[in-house]
Amino acid sequence: MTELENPAESTCFGCGPANSRGLRLRMQLAVGADGAEEVRCRFVPRDDEIGWTGLLHGGLHYLILQEASYWAAWTLGGRVMRFEGPATYSQVRLPRVGKEYVARARLTGRTERGVRVHAASESLEGAPCGALDSTWVRASRAEVARARLDLPSYLLEEMDP
Repeated sequence: MTELENPAESTCFGCGPANSRGLRLRMQLAVGADGAEEVRCRFVPRDDEIGWTGLLHGGLHYLILQEASYWAAWTLGGRVMRFEGPATYSQVRLPRVGKEYVARARLTGRTERGVRVHAASESLEGAPCGALDSTWVRASRAEVARARLDLPSYLLEEMDP
């Protein structure tokens, strides 16, 4: 497995090392049992991330799957991507607080403008938690400018004009 680089100054709530309130998820590039490349992230829900007592909040579970999907779209798709809905989210059981889980995301197809990604989370024993199927399209510098976003240069450099 290879740790995917995330700049120390990133303030993303899902993966940013500089966000003190965020999840600070760390992504790794790995090869699945079937030989396909995937992005993986291990996480341990904390006491202050609950919905129902002892269970990870459902919205945070979705966030973890979406974050893994983004990294897969970018890393395996080869471009900076943006989400294009709708997505299909299914929840089997929510991860338990204090117990380690893994989220895996991989490309399931390519479109003219981007990629489709399937992400799933499970316990270390293999019990499924949930899944997210989403579509990602190439982001452009023009879209970023119209939205008046202040993105770091390393992201802008990889975008279409």
